[in-house]
Amino acid sequence: MKSIGFKLWAGMMVLVLMVLILLWFFQIVFLESFYTSMRISDMKKEGASIVKLLYDGSKAEFENKLDAFAFNNNLSVELLDLDRNSIYTTGSTGSGGQMPMQRNIVRKEAFQEVISGKEVMIPLTHPRFGNKFMLIGLPVKQSGQLSGVLLINMPLAPVEDTALILKWQLFYITLILLAAALLLSFFLSRSFTRPILEIKKVSETMASGDFSAKVKLKKKDEIGKLAETINYLGQQLAQIEQLRKDLIANISHELRTPLSIIRGYAETIRDVTGDIPEKREKQLEIMIEETERLSKIVDDILNLSQLQAAHFQLNKSRFPIRDVLEAVVKRYDVLSETTGVRVVLQNSNLALLEADKKRIEQVLYNLINNGINHTPPGGTVTVKAIDSMKVVRIEVSDTGSGILEEDLPHIWDRFYKAEKTTGKSFMGTGLGLAIVKSVLEAHQATYGVESKKDVGTTFWFELQK
Repeated sequence: MKSIGFKLWAGMMVLVLMVLILLWFFQIVFLESFYTSMRISDMKKEGASIVKLLYDGSKAEFENKLDAFAFNNNLSVELLDLDRNSIYTTGSTGSGGQMPMQRNIVRKEAFQEVISGKEVMIPLTHPRFGNKFMLIGLPVKQSGQLSGVLLINMPLAPVEDTALILKWQLFYITLILLAAALLLSFFLSRSFTRPILEIKKVSETMASGDFSAKVKLKKKDEIGKLAETINYLGQQLAQIEQLRKDLIANISHELRTPLSIIRGYAETIRDVTGDIPEKREKQLEIMIEETERLSKIVDDILNLSQLQAAHFQLNKSRFPIRDVLEAVVKRYDVLSETTGVRVVLQNSNLALLEADKKRIEQVLYNLINNGINHTPPGGTVTVKAIDSMKVVRIEVSDTGSGILEEDLPHIWDRFYKAEKTTGKSFMGTGLGLAIVKSVLEAHQATYGVESKKDVGTTFWFELQK
């Protein structure tokens, strides 16, 4: 398999070769025709402008400019009247404008065609030396009437000489460009592939489980952005790996405690209190509570796994938010008497929501449970709905000790326990807020938390009406 560096190098070389081939093709193959047509056009224009001076009464100026014109361009020029009499002759061929290869028949044919009102160009070749010439015949008009013929004999040898010079120039230019292209494409392909190979190496290191590896690139281009993305990926994978370890440790800890309690009481019933009804009943009740706790931990883990793996679908419907809030708050009447924490409803309204009713109830239960767990006896958990133009904002506030500012970013993490901040011990799985986060994000709802030390905490979320 060919490397990307080789492909880049080969592509650049092919591009340079194509440019050189096109340069050779147009500068050598078509040079003579381009140059000849341009030279003939220039000679025709300049010759016609000089002849005009003669009929404007400037004979001396006409002769001087025509002599200079012929001398500067190595031409032979002859001005004839309509009877083929020579009016003026100048140039390298001497008097009469006769060239060895210019037979009278050729000049006669050219003269006759110009007399008919045409411009003629007849290529000629020296019969002995092979030199190429171009015989140009131009009609001369005075007051719109044909009054003479201008014959220009132009050698084409300079074109061939120029083409030969260009060929040698292009030969040396080709060598220099090829050498420069070889070196430049090599270094460019190397500078392009080196960071890619470094990214590949770091990616392989991450794949082996070492997420501390970093791509050390300072480029600001697309490859530099890719390196930044790989480094960010490493950071996220490291966090996920740490979260996985914490998850295993926390699950082990959460499951070990109730299992130990159940086993301890079961052994006590078997060996000690099996025949004492009062103690047996009390210990069995504890075992049932711990079993329910285990069941809740397993349910929460499965629930969170389904939510975060997107293996569930929202069953959306329209319902009044007041009915949901009243039903949820009412279920805490008995628990409020047991814990000493009141759960009250404020600002309930008849706004209709479009959401998954059961999932929203689950969010409310988790937020209220979280408030009760973090509020001392005699405190209050307040639930209220605030209606606005497009959304309903639901707030669950408690009068607990609040959450430390440095802990706020972590409260949505799995198995985050509030006793880290409040010092209060309670029975919980540490998955409630993680489930809340997953449900609200599935609804594309905005949510947040506000907390003040020794004042309380308010969780809020907004749902579309």
